[in-house]
This record gives sequence, structure tokens and C-alpha cells, in this order.
Amino acid sequence: MVGERYHAIHRCGLYIPGGQVPLVSTVLMTAIPAKVAGVPEICACTPPSADGKINSDILAALYLCGVKEVFAIGGAQAIAAMALGTDAVKPVDKIFGPGNAYVTEAKRQLFGRVGIDLLPGPSEVMIIADRTAKPAWVGADLCAQAEHGSGKEKLYLVCDNEELAQRCLSEARTQSSTLQHGEKIRKALDLMTCVILVSKIEESARVANLVAPEHLELMVAAGKINKLSEAITTAGAILIGHHTPTVLGDFTAGPSHTLPTGGTGRFFSGLRVPDFLRRTSLVRYDEASLKKAASVVDAFAKMESLDAH
Repeated sequence: MVGERYHAIHRCGLYIPGGQVPLVSTVLMTAIPAKVAGVPEICACTPPSADGKINSDILAALYLCGVKEVFAIGGAQAIAAMALGTDAVKPVDKIFGPGNAYVTEAKRQLFGRVGIDLLPGPSEVMIIADRTAKPAWVGADLCAQAEHGSGKEKLYLVCDNEELAQRCLSEARTQSSTLQHGEKIRKALDLMTCVILVSKIEESARVANLVAPEHLELMVAAGKINKLSEAITTAGAILIGHHTPTVLGDFTAGPSHTLPTGGTGRFFSGLRVPDFLRRTSLVRYDEASLKKAASVVDAFAKMESLDAH
């Protein structure tokens, strides 16, 4: 008999960003799959505000998700606390959730001492746009990711027309002047934006697969969109069509917004329920099966010079 058995990870830690803005949705995107998987112990760390208190909306979301251990700790120190333990924080088996560059690096360095979900760092979006795209919509979606405010957000715009690219960027700058986080958005537009021109829109798939962006929007002609989406294999999430902005994935679409960044989409995938489970292989032979397999086992043992086998 050969089979598999799945068990929920015993104790998980959730990191909920809150330094720039309170990411209440991250509570839902991490705690709900943990609960569905049946994780018995869940703790959460989130940065306190200037008064030392945790944002009330984050607390409410954690309460509704049944997370009872909540610590006012942010940054790399929160990852260290959950991985190594403190007098107050019991160490966890695996850490989940996005964060800034310091949080991501802490997860990278502590992997092995503790499990990690993936490496979800500062937000990224790549928008592939052809002449059917509306510059105002493209500009709005660039602003939406730039406003996260870490200063490390990455914005990619791939077009087959230089004039279209300039109009999209102009729209983003114009819209930023009316937004609450306009200064941060303009900084990202100036310092963290990469415009890539391709001779034909089909070439954008190769660009996307090299970058492996967290979010990939396809604002292209309907006749090309399916073939283009099928050619892209490394994006964290592909948002298909003019009416599918990245913010839907951030809040309501369904799949978790905890996605790989920094090119790690080449080998990581977005967070989902199975990430909160571990799998055990089951093997059971009877006497007849053992005798049947003995000659094969003996052959491998001789090839590998392992005579105790």
C-alpha cells in the first residue's frame, strides 16, 4: 500500500503589515486559509501605531477569524520573535504573510529554523497594454500599487507603442495629485517605474516570464488575450482584461493576495490552503510484496555500495 496523509501544521504565525497603512485584508487572506486547513494554534504580529496600540480594524478582523494571540510587534523583529520565541511569544512552525524588504529578508534568513510560505515583499505590478487600453485606467492601476508607500514598489509598463506608454504615465501623475498618498505615488513613478517597449504585443510574454511579477495585468485586444495569458508562466497572479484591475485581487477576487515578489514567482506560488498542511507518505508491504521487491532493493544496494541495506 502506498498513500498520503495530510495534517494541519500545528502552530502558525501570521505577519500583518501595518506600518504605512493597516492592511486589514491581509488578515483575511492569511487567517481564513489557516482556519480552513484546521491549524490549531495561530498567532499574529502586526506593528503598533504611534500610540502603541494595534489598529482597531485589524484587531476586529483577527477576532472574526478566530485568532486569539496577537502581538504588537512589527518588522524583522516580529519574524524573529515568531521563529525563535520570546518570553511572551511561543515559537511557531511556519510563518505566513507579506512585508517590507526587512520582513522579507528576515524570513529568508530564518528559513530552515522555521518554515515560510514564500517571499512576498513590496508590491509589484506589470501592466501589458496595447492600443485598446485606456490610459486613464492604466494610470489608475499604477497609482494603486504605488500607494503602498514602502518606496520599494516596482511598476512595469509594457507597451507596443511609445505614445501610449507616455499617455499612461502622464495619467498616473495627474491622478496622483488628487490622491491621499500622492507624494509617495509620484516618488514610485519617478524612481521605481520601468517602461518596456516591444515591437509586437506577443513579445511581452517573454518579458513577463523573465521578470516574474507579483501582479500582471493584461489590457490588450480580446483576440490576443487568451493566447498571451497562456504563454505567461511565472506571474504570481494574472488579471485578465480591461475590467480586472489588480485591486480586485487585493481585496475581493478570491485567491490570496499573498504572492511571490522579486522574481521568486519562478519557483514560488501564491498562498493557498495546502500551504498550511504538511503531507506524510504512507508505505505498507505484506510478506509477499516484500519478497517480490527484494531483488530490486538488493540491486540498488549493490549499485550504491550500501551492503547494510
